[in-house]
Amino acid sequence: MQFSVGDVVHLIAYPSHRMTVVEVDGCEITCRWFEGAAVKEGIFPLHIVAKEFQPQTPIVPA
Repeated sequence: MQFSVGDVVHLIAYPSHRMTVVEVDGCEITCRWFEGAAVKEGIFPLHIVAKEFQPQTPIVPA
């Protein structure tokens, strides 16, 4: 799976733990998230991260 900066992701083992991708480097990504008011950052191997499902809203002409 390919990741891009700005993608919302979660650890496969913790699907409720949402993070934002801030850097993609080979087989690792750097993510940021909030714990209360504190901003946290971590580096994760790609194989333990999944993208959040983002349904596409169709554009309806006026």
